[in-house]
This record gives sequence, C-alpha cells and structure tokens, in this order.
Amino acid sequence: MSRRSARAIVVAVASVAVLVLSGCGGAREREGPRIDAFSQVEQRAGARGGPPRAAPRWERVGKLAGSGPASERVSIAGGAIQWRGRWRCRSGSFRLFAASGSTGRRLLKQGRCPGRGEAQSIGTGGVRLSVEASGPWQLQVDQQIDTPIAERPLPAMRSPAARLLARGAFYGIERMSRGQVQLHRLAGGRLALRLEGFETSPNTGLFVWTSPAARPRTSRQAFRAPHSTVAALKSTAGSQNYLLPRGTSAREVRSVVIWCEPVRIAYAAAALAR
Repeated sequence: MSRRSARAIVVAVASVAVLVLSGCGGAREREGPRIDAFSQVEQRAGARGGPPRAAPRWERVGKLAGSGPASERVSIAGGAIQWRGRWRCRSGSFRLFAASGSTGRRLLKQGRCPGRGEAQSIGTGGVRLSVEASGPWQLQVDQQIDTPIAERPLPAMRSPAARLLARGAFYGIERMSRGQVQLHRLAGGRLALRLEGFETSPNTGLFVWTSPAARPRTSRQAFRAPHSTVAALKSTAGSQNYLLPRGTSAREVRSVVIWCEPVRIAYAAAALAR
C-alpha cells in the first residue's frame, strides 16, 4: 500500500469518528473548541458573558389555513436563527411567497396538490406571507431560536391539592450545569418535574431521566441504575415542566439525570431532598 493510500484511509476513518461523536457535544461544542466527548469539560453556556444561549430549537409561530389565495402577516423573533413554513394542500396547486421589510415578494416554495413540503428563510421581524392556491391548504410557521425557554409552572402545580415533595440542585457530571429541580405531586396523583434557572452545555440528543440512585457521580453510575426516561430535554437553558409517566412512584425518584443518548454520557444530575 502506498503512503498516499494509507493517508487517505486515516483521513476517512477520522472523518467517520467525528461524525459519530458529533451529537451531544462529541466533536465540537457550539462556538467552542474541539473536545473529547468522554472527558470532563469546564465550559458552560454563557460563560463568555452575556445571556446564556440554549441549543437551537423550533417553536411554533402560527398555523394558517384556507381555500384559495390568502395573505397573512407573521412576526419572527429578532434573534431567530431561521424560520420555516411547512405546508400541505389537497387539490390544485400551491405557491408560497414572502416579503420582509423593504424586500420585494419572493417565491419560497411551489408544488402540486395533493402534496406537502417545507420552505425555509432567515428573515426576521414582520413577514408578509402570501399563498396562491386553488384548493384547501394548511401552513404551519415555526422559528428556530437559541434563547432560554421560559415555561410558567403548570397550573396544577399551584392547586391547593398539589404538594411539593422534593427539590434539588443540578451538578455537572460530564458537563458543567446548574439550576434547580422540583418534584411535585399534582391533585390527581400524577408526578411532575419543574426545572428552574436550568443551564447546561448547548447540544442536542439530551433526555431527562429519573433514577433511584441517591447521587450519581459518573456516567456509569447513572446508566447502571434502573432509570426511567421522562422525555427529551426541551431546552438546554431556562425553566421547563415535565409530567412523569403515570404510575411512577415518588419513592423511586431520588435523582434527576440529564443524559446524552448518542454518546451515552450523563451531562448532569440533581439529588432530590425531601
């Protein structure tokens, strides 16, 4: 084998390794240096000053529907990374136009019906959407943002029949993290978690676990405990609520773990004190 062929193979293998470890902060953190996915790092969102940034997520701006031509104005957040319109139509044809600020109307997407599709744009602020169609259609507009999520406590958490069972503070395992978590029993008996002031390293592929482990300190300890997956983490920064699966026993919830499934490491955990 020639040196040139051997070098090509090494480069190809390295490229595959980078792709495999790209989820959950494998090869490169957002705006950060290359890191080892399995090493402890001291990097936290917002550490460079300014407000914390979360992993980009999609949130709904609005949902439109009609039959035939229509025009509607939507407002895209000034700090949005991009926005998209996901459409479907039943008959005839469909064309979606957008105009923002001083820019003229431009065609974003067209298609035959019945059908569906998606159009993306990076304009922010007020956007005038125009639909040209000859039959029924639906259009959902979403924006991608990286600001902290700000969910209010569930109304059921404030019910006189609800109880705050336990609380704890997040600590980092593989990634620096902070924030508080509360375990609530709602009036109907179902359990719910609330994260407040939460922040961890921005990335995707993260999940919320509950665990009977009192205070897991390593990824191995967190994984070996008989954990339960609650849901995908909504955002890597901000306040958020999660309903636990029905039938979950409060005695079995002694800690909460933020788990990265693609590379199977625990980002953070919080021990619950009653």
